[in-house]
Amino acid sequence: MHLKQQTEWNQLTMKNNIENKLPAKGDLAETEQLMKLASESAAEEKALSDFMDMKYQEAKDKYLENNPGKTEEDYINSIRTIKLGSGGKVIKFSDYKDPIKKVKEIDLAGLFTPGKTLASLTDDERDVVNKLLKMTLGKKD
Repeated sequence: MHLKQQTEWNQLTMKNNIENKLPAKGDLAETEQLMKLASESAAEEKALSDFMDMKYQEAKDKYLENNPGKTEEDYINSIRTIKLGSGGKVIKFSDYKDPIKKVKEIDLAGLFTPGKTLASLTDDERDVVNKLLKMTLGKKD
């Protein structure tokens, strides 16, 4: 289905899911109360915005007073700078991770005649294979 067809299908199914219109209740006093709360909230938001603007202006003025020759752009850049001097010890992950171990290739077949299986080895040949494996992989007790 294309997007347009999907949208039309959704609209049709939504219309079909509505059984009947609900009757209105009340005298819309809740609407008036919500509008009053919204206007109070907007007033509080405006007051907070004005306060933050005032604090920004005070901090900028103090910065420019203590740093002659600097501009507002320098002040903004100084705010953006994050100082990490007292952030603690820096730990390098590479110092603690396990080193990547290379897979060791073992050529046991080169010691014997072609086509010889492990089961057909003599005791001496098996001893040589075991010794070679221990030397290559390390002895684990």
